[in-house]
Amino acid sequence: MEDAYALNREKIAQAKLILAQSGIDCWIVKTKEGSDPCMPLMFGLTISGDAALIVTPKTTIAITSSIDAHDVVSSGLFEQVITYTRTGFGEQLRRLIERLDPKRIAVNYSMENHLSDGLTVGSYRALKNMLGSTYATRLESSEQFLQKLRSIKSPKEVEYIQKAIDITLEIYDEVFAQVRKGMTEIEIGQLFVDGMIKRGVVNGITRKLTPPIVMNHNIAHRGPGNSVLKEGDYLIFDFSVDYKGYCSDIARTCYVLREGETSASPQMQRAFETIYEAINRALAALRPGAVGTDVDRCARQHILDCGYQDIFHAVGHQVGRDVHDGGTLLGPIKKRYKNASLGVVEEGMVFAIEPTILYEQGPAIISEENALVTADGAVLLSKRQESLVLIH
Repeated sequence: MEDAYALNREKIAQAKLILAQSGIDCWIVKTKEGSDPCMPLMFGLTISGDAALIVTPKTTIAITSSIDAHDVVSSGLFEQVITYTRTGFGEQLRRLIERLDPKRIAVNYSMENHLSDGLTVGSYRALKNMLGSTYATRLESSEQFLQKLRSIKSPKEVEYIQKAIDITLEIYDEVFAQVRKGMTEIEIGQLFVDGMIKRGVVNGITRKLTPPIVMNHNIAHRGPGNSVLKEGDYLIFDFSVDYKGYCSDIARTCYVLREGETSASPQMQRAFETIYEAINRALAALRPGAVGTDVDRCARQHILDCGYQDIFHAVGHQVGRDVHDGGTLLGPIKKRYKNASLGVVEEGMVFAIEPTILYEQGPAIISEENALVTADGAVLLSKRQESLVLIH
């Protein structure tokens, strides 16, 4: 029988190691009603009352209500579980911290990364009051530690991402076999929904049975509309599947053949070949130690050298619990990306690579692949789109 918490054990082991490497003595996840976004990633527990889940380089301790204690104990994730009465949570937490006497205490607040910003202002102030003046001054943001923990995937996480990718590609193959000119975007989107229902999965972005982005004009992040597929159109899909809480993120571009055509128009073919080579260059640069903006530049410059306009978004982003999983970004240095583009690529990260050609007029190409960073460089997890999909 599969261990329901096998993945969480992997992440806790990772957390202990990264804490030790970072010189952080104690990490406190203060949560209520599953309020912290790191809860599914780290613990996989549904906790109703006030709780403090504590990880140090050597141990794990939970402080929880008697109502939640059974599930917390049963998970086997904590070496010690402390329960409290209705009014005893703060007292138990203060006693524990005094016993541990940590010099550096990481808690989940962040000015830049919402995935590391689990504490509300009120919860943060309450935590400081509970700890008292001595330990309240030792609190620091867990942002860098938590983002590294989120970014570097454990073996079980890679397994789940790979399964999400495999399912995504299966659904793509089914849809490609059914799409014909004269169909609307909504009708095509329903084919994806049918594929998800058949496999018992949901959309990785909405976590619901919603259609993917389907576009044959009006390029934007939007759902499918009533536009009808015509000869000579391009057709773009951007699709994600959620498998056990982990996502894929794969895009494909099709061309609708005109009567008498057996291949895409020269303009579409040239655009596709440009993007294909841009992905090659990004993958070649995607190695441990590379800086995100340098990887982006390799793909971006090739597109510019081929005479196309500059891309208005990043060449790649991390994929994991979320389609956009934060951390190191393969993008240019822009204010809206903050410092993410200056992040360093590390072994175990999973990226979506998506250089694009998108115009109001002319060819539009999105071909998005998912890749794992290994010690020797990037390895594709998705089966590559080798050519434009031709629709009759």
